[in-house]
Formats: sequence, C-alpha cells, structure tokens
Amino acid sequence: MSNSAWFLCLSAARFSLAALLALFALVGCGPGYLDAGQHIPASDENKQVFEVVRTYQEAVENRDIEALRKLVSQHYHENGGTTDDPSDDYGYDKLMQRLEMLTKNVKRVDLKIRLVDMNVTALEAVVDCEFRGRTLLSEGSVDAYRSWDNFARMRLAKEGGKWLFVGGL
Repeated sequence: MSNSAWFLCLSAARFSLAALLALFALVGCGPGYLDAGQHIPASDENKQVFEVVRTYQEAVENRDIEALRKLVSQHYHENGGTTDDPSDDYGYDKLMQRLEMLTKNVKRVDLKIRLVDMNVTALEAVVDCEFRGRTLLSEGSVDAYRSWDNFARMRLAKEGGKWLFVGGL
C-alpha cells in the first residue's frame, strides 16, 4: 500500500473515532444544570432567563447604566421588602435614579450571583439567588471597599419576546 493510501486510511480512522466520541458525548449527556447544586435544569427557557441574569451581572460590574436600562421593564415595581407598607415602594424611575449611583463615587464593582432556584413559565420567571459582592467607593481622596451578601428573588416577565426584570433588583 502506498504512503498516500495509508494516510487516507489513517485520516478516515481518526475522523471515525472523533465522530464516534462526539456521538457518545451527545448521547451520554443530558441537558445539564445551570447551578452547582444540580437543581436547575439547563432547559432552553431556563437558559434564556439565566442569560439575562448574567447580562445583568456584567452590566453592574461594568457600571453600564444603558445596558441595565435595557434589561428593566417600564412596569418594574419594588415593595422595598415590606408588603404592608407602600411608603417605601418604588418603580422604574426610582430604580434608574438608584442605578445612576454606579457612575458616582464607584470605581469598581465585583458581583457574584449564585443561583439557588428558578421557576420559569411562558411569561414569568422567578429566580432565587445569592448575591456576593464588593464595591470600591471613592469619597474625596479616600478609597474604601464595601462588601455585601444577600439573598434575593428576581422577578422577570416576557415583554415583546424579551425577558425583562419587573422586580427584585
């Protein structure tokens, strides 16, 4: 057998082995999970919502107010953690004012979001998560880090085919 014939046989064998390994990988793996605890299946709907949460995280870290605006519904409503006291409730406009703080006296934001639970229906999604972060603040000539951790329930709604935050930020 000539050298070129050996080369063709070897190339075909490599291709067949690679194709077989790829097939085993596809058959052996399910949809996977989005969380480390393997409670949240990586379904198409869950992945779409998870991508919005990741985009939110990146926008906060980049202090990108315009990107954050695009993620929030005009119907945003927050009850301030008190369901029976409407005095601390706020909506889209107040949230945008709060987000503007990211551009004032904030030099850096590190934010980690860990998914705890997720429930997605056709038009609504609830994402329970743990936030851990730190912010480098500048007051005059003094810089200082502030750290925080918190559990939150983000609420999203599908509007015009896009998932947008309607509460929980």
